[in-house]
Amino acid sequence: MRFAQRAFGIWLLAAASMLAAATGEVRGYLTTGAWYPRDPGQLNRLLDVCFQGARTVFPPAAVRGLVVPHAGLVYSGRVAARAFIHLQGRKNVRRIILLGVSHSGGFSGACVSSFSANSTPLGKIPVDRAVVKRLARQPGFQVNNRIMQREHSLENQLPFLQRVLAGVDFKLVPLLFGRVTPEEAAAIARELKPFLDEETLVVASSDLTHYGRRFGYHPFKENLAEQLHDLDRGLLERVIALDHAGYRDYLQRTGMTMCGSVPVAVWMHLFDARRYDLKVAAYTTSGDNNGDYSLSVGYGAVVCALKQKATEELSPAEQTGLLAIARRTLEASLAGRDEDSILAGVDLSPALQLRAGVFVTLRRKHRLRGCIGSIVGTRPLYRGVMANARNAAFNDPRFPAVQAAELGEISIEISVMTPLQRITDYRSIQLGRDGVIISLRNASAVYLPQVATETGWDLDTFLSNLCRKAGLSSRAYRSPDMEFRVFQAQVFAEEGD
Repeated sequence: MRFAQRAFGIWLLAAASMLAAATGEVRGYLTTGAWYPRDPGQLNRLLDVCFQGARTVFPPAAVRGLVVPHAGLVYSGRVAARAFIHLQGRKNVRRIILLGVSHSGGFSGACVSSFSANSTPLGKIPVDRAVVKRLARQPGFQVNNRIMQREHSLENQLPFLQRVLAGVDFKLVPLLFGRVTPEEAAAIARELKPFLDEETLVVASSDLTHYGRRFGYHPFKENLAEQLHDLDRGLLERVIALDHAGYRDYLQRTGMTMCGSVPVAVWMHLFDARRYDLKVAAYTTSGDNNGDYSLSVGYGAVVCALKQKATEELSPAEQTGLLAIARRTLEASLAGRDEDSILAGVDLSPALQLRAGVFVTLRRKHRLRGCIGSIVGTRPLYRGVMANARNAAFNDPRFPAVQAAELGEISIEISVMTPLQRITDYRSIQLGRDGVIISLRNASAVYLPQVATETGWDLDTFLSNLCRKAGLSSRAYRSPDMEFRVFQAQVFAEEGD
């Protein structure tokens, strides 16, 4: 009787798939499994919880790809939200390519469907049928609505997209993967690349290690939390490095039970390390949440963004805009005016909205009057200029706060930093070009690039003084344990400075 019921159920699914192919119907959301609430109000409240405290790790406008988990939202939703927050408020998104795994398996290659839209309790999202039809004609692709209807790995991403892209007219390209060789993964990525543009994002769906007897994977007997964290993070390191060979080798060597290894492999082939930066936005395991590591699943979120615009490309107009923002910040702070007066009329170009380290230096009659900044960008560049202009004027412990009477005699200089680069040989430092951060145990110090120019020091003198600034001996820079990171800066100042 049970077999007959199962057979009848399979026949119904097949019949539904054929009907959908004929009518282009909407894919209904799953009604089994604790994936997310079916009541729209409850679902929205759960999304509120997931996004609480979520912050971006890249400028959202630069983001082109995400890797997200697909467990029930109460389990992995917070991690997924740390990736999807990068799409919040984006208006220039017209296509989302979704790469997922078919947990039921049973086929090779990639699967698309003839559904005209996907649905959740929050509404429908149209499918980019033109792209799907073109893919369906390529080798390695098949059309199968039954496989697509039964799978949750893509569906669990839809409520997040509906939340962060509310009001945006975007379409989906949903793909599921079965058995795929590394060569086939690269070939599928080549078929997808023609559809990538600045208005298209690619989202790969995968959970990480499934640990426990239920999953047939339990190589660790003690220190489970630490072992699982190390295992998953080792895999994520290879993903953000876009290390294809290392990724495959790691999966084979560890045997880790990562359900979406294929969609992530295809996703990695779509990005070039020369053009993109990648970061892990969040990571946890179900064991971290419930304390039971004997049956645990790992969840990670990765964000891929275009490399930031080089600081030397800041145009004269952008430099003038930042200097105006810095001076207006001082004027507004001293006069008690609000922020609107600072930014009025300034063109906040994309370069000024990227995150970059920045220092603001104040001089009065060519003598230092304050200098504060940050090497690593934690906020949009123009915001960094505003914050550090205030700090240089009012919070530099070496000087009293700037007074309104002296503002007319103060000139402003801004130094915008490039990303940090680690070096192994201090002799490669180029004085006047490189700023330097040294770190040894708990001691560290930094010099901006212009320090060497202003002092006339040679390299040994430069590094000796930097060591003393860190509270170390003058020869500490020769220690094999000393870490060196260098950066460059685009320095510009008000006319007449």
